[in-house]
Amino acid sequence: MNQAETTLKIAAEEIKEVLRKHNLAAAVALHSPGHGEYFVHLNPTYSCAYMYQDNEVRFYSKAADYKTPTEQLEKQADTANMLKLLTETTAFNFGCLDFLSKEFDELTGAEHY
Repeated sequence: MNQAETTLKIAAEEIKEVLRKHNLAAAVALHSPGHGEYFVHLNPTYSCAYMYQDNEVRFYSKAADYKTPTEQLEKQADTANMLKLLTETTAFNFGCLDFLSKEFDELTGAEHY
């Protein structure tokens, strides 16, 4: 792993620590020249999603683990809301960046390999 990749990995871990500290979910894309790092953090305490392996998300919501059915439904609703909003904001960001990238490529004649 080269220095740029190492820097991205370290930054990603630091961001994950902040997300854990503040009990937040996120979809994050990082960039350094020639390299990119992307991750999702889906396991704040209000979520029933968890990262089972690096690229595998599972959901855990057994009735026996909740005091009431309402508490279980709340956590499921919070998880659904988290996934929906992260999807929508990621899609919006993609649309904006895709447009900017294509415009810049056209203006400068940039080529990507």
